[in-house]
Amino acid sequence: MATIYEVAKHAGVSLSTVSRVLNGKESVNPAMAKKVRKAADELQYTPSHIARALASKYTNAIGIVLPNTNMVFASHLLFSFEHMLRKHQKHCVVAFSHDTETSERDAISFLLAQGCDGVVVNTIAPTAQHLSNKSKPLVILNTSATNASEHGIAASLVNVIIRAHAFFISQGHTDIALIYDDSTAENDDIFALFSSATVLHANNNETADPLMDLLATGSTFSAVICTSALLADSVTNSAKELGMELPNDLSILVAYAPGAQSAHTHNHEKSAISSVEYSTLEIAKVLANECLSTMYELPLKANELPTLAPNIHDYGTVAPFS
Repeated sequence: MATIYEVAKHAGVSLSTVSRVLNGKESVNPAMAKKVRKAADELQYTPSHIARALASKYTNAIGIVLPNTNMVFASHLLFSFEHMLRKHQKHCVVAFSHDTETSERDAISFLLAQGCDGVVVNTIAPTAQHLSNKSKPLVILNTSATNASEHGIAASLVNVIIRAHAFFISQGHTDIALIYDDSTAENDDIFALFSSATVLHANNNETADPLMDLLATGSTFSAVICTSALLADSVTNSAKELGMELPNDLSILVAYAPGAQSAHTHNHEKSAISSVEYSTLEIAKVLANECLSTMYELPLKANELPTLAPNIHDYGTVAPFS
């Protein structure tokens, strides 16, 4: 196995130059850096993570704790997060929780015992109070909380519904209904946006036609937010049966919780149902940047900083209203 000394000799440069290149430092002349990488490839040189850890206070390993309730979301998030870290010569170590606060704490302790420089936790709890007082930095991804906390990122269904409501307001809608089948939508910030008569908790066993149930209350509305594709399909079909012209008589948006499986599998363009949802890739970018900043003081450049907000995908079920 080749050593860093042999790479320096083969490239005809100093040991410090090889070290700077292999550690991703930007202070090396591009031509020189290319020469060093070529020498390392030709000698099949592989940097030793153990040696790097001994020479610095970092192992360049970041732990990530994922819940096991939604493996589709977890796998997509992990794929993107690992890709972001690799660009900065970092790697991740994975542990799954069993969807309890105790198992999250156990998973964090396990990862820190493996030498991780810090841990990302996709918590199932509405707050991160049970994750405080750890010896290494923690970055929290909370899919229940509305607001981001210190070293925390909030990406919740509540935020998605708020974004959908604001979008409808910007389009001139004043009477907006909410039909939800996800209990995480039951939030004071959400209920404050709607009239109580235009909010319906759709129970699959009791609510055969959510649109008709809302209309039966005497409510009037020009737009409706649903929390699943099934609800949106039901509302669409019922509206057409009533002779409504979509989207002019009724605009429809699906508000997806982060990582909702239907957000990845539903064919919106075929059904022409517009949606509001977080990008898993953008969540991974924000998490990676938070880790680089809090664990290594290596934030991204200003023009590379990711922003995290639900995205609107308009497939034809939204129209301005006046």
